[in-house]
Amino acid sequence: MTFRILSRAMAALLASSAMPAWAQQGTAPEAASDGGQLEEILVTARRRTETLQDVPVAVTALSASTLQTRGVRTEADLQLAIPGLIIRSGNNNNQLNFVMRGESVDAYSGSPPGVQPYVNEVPYPVSASTPLYDLQSVQAVKGPQGTLFGRNSTGGAVLFQTQEPGEDFGGYASIQYGNYDRLITDGAVDLPISEDQVLLRLAGTATSGGAFVRNLYDGRMLGDKQERSGRVTLAVKPTDSISNILMVQAGMTTGTNAPNTAFYAIPCGDPSGFNSCTYSPDNQPFFSDLLAGRIFANYPTGFVYPGGFETLPEFQRSQGKHVVNQNADFGLRARSDMVVNRTTVDLTDNISLKNIFGYSYSKTRIHYDTDYSPYPFIQQYAPDAVLTGEDLPIETVATKTFSNELQLQGKSADDRLTWLVGLFYIDSTEDYFSPLWLSAINASVAYDARTGNKSTAVFAQATYKLTDELNFTLGGRYTWEKVTLVQGDRSVFGAGQPQRVRQSDPSWTATLDYRISSDLMIYASTRGSWRRGGFNPFNPPTPEPLTAAEDPGGNFFLPERVRDVEIGAKYDGSAGGVPLRVNLALYNAWVTNIQKTAYVVIAGTASSATINVPESRIRGFELDATLRPASWLTLGGSATYTDAKFTKNESRLFGEPVFYGPFGDVPKFSGNMFADASMPLPGDLGSLNYHVDIYHQSSFYFSNLGGTIQPGTQLPAYTLINMRLGWADMFDSGVSASLFVKNLTNKLYYTGGSAGAQNFSVESAGFGPPRTYGLQLRVDF
Repeated sequence: MTFRILSRAMAALLASSAMPAWAQQGTAPEAASDGGQLEEILVTARRRTETLQDVPVAVTALSASTLQTRGVRTEADLQLAIPGLIIRSGNNNNQLNFVMRGESVDAYSGSPPGVQPYVNEVPYPVSASTPLYDLQSVQAVKGPQGTLFGRNSTGGAVLFQTQEPGEDFGGYASIQYGNYDRLITDGAVDLPISEDQVLLRLAGTATSGGAFVRNLYDGRMLGDKQERSGRVTLAVKPTDSISNILMVQAGMTTGTNAPNTAFYAIPCGDPSGFNSCTYSPDNQPFFSDLLAGRIFANYPTGFVYPGGFETLPEFQRSQGKHVVNQNADFGLRARSDMVVNRTTVDLTDNISLKNIFGYSYSKTRIHYDTDYSPYPFIQQYAPDAVLTGEDLPIETVATKTFSNELQLQGKSADDRLTWLVGLFYIDSTEDYFSPLWLSAINASVAYDARTGNKSTAVFAQATYKLTDELNFTLGGRYTWEKVTLVQGDRSVFGAGQPQRVRQSDPSWTATLDYRISSDLMIYASTRGSWRRGGFNPFNPPTPEPLTAAEDPGGNFFLPERVRDVEIGAKYDGSAGGVPLRVNLALYNAWVTNIQKTAYVVIAGTASSATINVPESRIRGFELDATLRPASWLTLGGSATYTDAKFTKNESRLFGEPVFYGPFGDVPKFSGNMFADASMPLPGDLGSLNYHVDIYHQSSFYFSNLGGTIQPGTQLPAYTLINMRLGWADMFDSGVSASLFVKNLTNKLYYTGGSAGAQNFSVESAGFGPPRTYGLQLRVDF
């Protein structure tokens, strides 16, 4: 019913939007020229450069100037600028997950991402928050992907494009300082070596400070980051038909995590409320002995809340907005390196050959408190550290990836046929080490495993111009996957024989787009994609032989498959003489064997099981609009609605039923509104620029089991207001200054969480940043 209503709304929008297009056939009103024109937006959603309004795909693009104006410095900042893209945190603010159109990836699942990030067309694993600097653009391509981009993904792709070298000497330098002692510096310089044949660009950033979470346990402030990252980009063009661009980037981050807070404690008496019963003033003499330090001799001293586990969340909230009470170090150390090499050869005027090689390595070492409390229930300590004080390795995730894509693209049939064919290969490994100390049995356990994935694919896509107004696009891809897992020597499940599985499946797309007028295009498409199955390193191995049973009984999970239909409209003209751009997309997706986790206790050990939920349906709409009522003023906004549900929600784990719902990680509504105003100052004083944006998001669950075994996992809705006032090109000097504030009203909000009822008797949630403000100075030369 909802989808039919949205379809009718779209039809009404098309009818109303078409009227200004007809008016354009005559003389345009003078008001149109008074308001100026909207900036043309270029995108690469189809692996070639096109204007946004000509692409029959739902895509949001942010230019370098927009990223600067909106203060986008981290992945989390993107959510406020791209409604429909959720940057969801897990156990802490450095465990991130991209979500679009309901497609997500649960932490500790072993599942590949539902939304795949790319840097310069190379798939990139997100293992920790990283600084974003010197970017040319960011694009969010929505819906199932597979026929054009390097990896299959079921929800979309996020494309980060770094700045390439310019032909002239120049660059910029920027310094920003704000409250919480947050310092951000970055800059870049173009160094042309041989006119337009050898060009070099150097860029880098350094940050410090930013701690905003107070830990009652020891009085520390947490969440600070010291980031250092540098990038070298070399462009070589030996002939007019051959070019090569090499990008090398290396970065290091240290500091502390902003930890999750105990959001909801399972009450004593509930089947999962054992922690509330154990760490309770009613449990004597154990609780008194714990407070007095008479048990667990090596347990750290500190403020152990005497009110008990069950009332801890309420007590923390009474102490302030961003408060935790946890006994852990919270140290963070992350390394991230990347190499991208792109070679392009123009074989003819209409055909080019491109090769894209990528390498990435990341390693993240994180301390955090698994039970989110000051009590010694389950601690994320190194094995035997509590018992002996020995400083052994902490939780570590290391990922190494090689990829290569070879593509041939061109035009044929008097330029009526645009086509692309290619080959793709990726080889990635991921090493996990995650230790736990269990106070109940006074013993340490560890998850220790290496997973591997080799993927090979062939793909092709072509667009044929049936008439001057009507285009038909057809694309296909076939992918072969090999997935392996090897338990390490320290694994709680014991070192054993490697697990292996091979999988393969097609992906496809078919689209019709029709240009009703020069201002208005409509399109309809259908797509199918999948993401591989595999093995969860945090669950005991599935007995051989592996089968496609609904309950494999271990760590093996099946591939997930999605198909969708989408209809959309793109209008770029005027309304009443005012330049107007409106884009609308409506979609309905059907997903089978969607990959979700359930935290359980197996053989006395906390485990994260990846389960295939039989059937899901995800539908909604995405709308964005921009208008320029005057040459100095631009107004705009976006809105998304996502209706996701499990249509068959019963799965099984070791013979026991597990019922999923409501659908996690998906707010039903999100949207923003913004205004940009610019006023030239007299003479060479420059110009004043003012930006304000308002973002709203409805409530959502951070667990897919919030209605059954994971209570207390619904996060409240919130609204954020951000502002920036800038003075550009002061006295014609290239120097600009700006004052900024984010989260103007200091709203307390949460960006995600970790559901731990079965393992820890607690549901935890991650804080969004508080109000931040400061001054930025920038010089362009």
